Amino acid sequence: MFVWNVDDLKADQVRAIEQPGSVFLTACPGSGKTRTLTYKIARELSLLTSDKQRVVAITYTHRAADEIQERIERLGVDTSQLWIGTIHSFCLEWILRPYAIYHPELKHGFRVINAHDTERALELLCSQHGGLRTFDCGHYFTSTGYVISCPDWKQARVDALLQQYWADLRANRQVDFEMILAYAYQLVRDVPSISILLGSIFATVLVDEYQDTKEIQYAILGAILKASKGKAKAFIVGDPNQAIYGSLGGYAIAPAEFSALSGVAFKEMDLSVNYRSSDRIVTYFENFNQLTSRISAGGKYKTFPSLISYDYSTNRDALVAEVVRLIRYNIE
Repeated sequence: MFVWNVDDLKADQVRAIEQPGSVFLTACPGSGKTRTLTYKIARELSLLTSDKQRVVAITYTHRAADEIQERIERLGVDTSQLWIGTIHSFCLEWILRPYAIYHPELKHGFRVINAHDTERALELLCSQHGGLRTFDCGHYFTSTGYVISCPDWKQARVDALLQQYWADLRANRQVDFEMILAYAYQLVRDVPSISILLGSIFATVLVDEYQDTKEIQYAILGAILKASKGKAKAFIVGDPNQAIYGSLGGYAIAPAEFSALSGVAFKEMDLSVNYRSSDRIVTYFENFNQLTSRISAGGKYKTFPSLISYDYSTNRDALVAEVVRLIRYNIE
């Protein structure tokens, strides 16, 4: 079993990592979330009993996936049975590519287009639908359909444009990032054997930044966990107060809701000590919490006399420029 040096982790991090079964972990800023996730993955890899099993970790970005994998390898843990990446990469590698033959729109092959291709296609269609711009075309899929993000008075026109966009993609056997999720969900919904097989392979499924996960992503992972019939564990980590993608469909699911969706019984835990900031900064941060949570400063900078200043002169129209100036100033 993977073991670590006694001073590698704090007591609350150790409790979350060593907790048997599935865990729903709320981690405040500066609480060592990434370190906890890294050591949890390393521990779960060391507990595998078959070379056919896999530990799966879903991260929000490729960069986060690379960083975590590098950290695990530096701990001396074999990562040959770890799959780590974004939800889109997961759906492509584990669902769409192996099982495309079971979907009528994918069975003859498909090509994934990137964000630039999508924007260019939407720009062309917008030029044919006067008065619409590409940012009007924001949308995301759910398990029951799709949501258009623009104001209500534009939605009928945007819907018509999107129908044409999707028809063009189908005609060219192309798939964009949003459709990756839609097709993956349709496959696990309509072909139960996919979820059953994946549920038998995955020993542990870990999700980072759950607060920015979409409903359809919860549905995909929930179907796989449910099909495992309790054999697969889950480790879900994030912070509802750090959600930034609500307009794109991301939201912090309640533990009870995801438990009902996945059939997994979760132990709710938290990392509530910020080891990075001073007590004054942590106390000030609490003014901006969306949800009530207890956070305390506990690191070596706890008593640092941080200065909180207020800008009474910058107009909101100049806010972006001022933030850029401050970032450049601190970098330089």
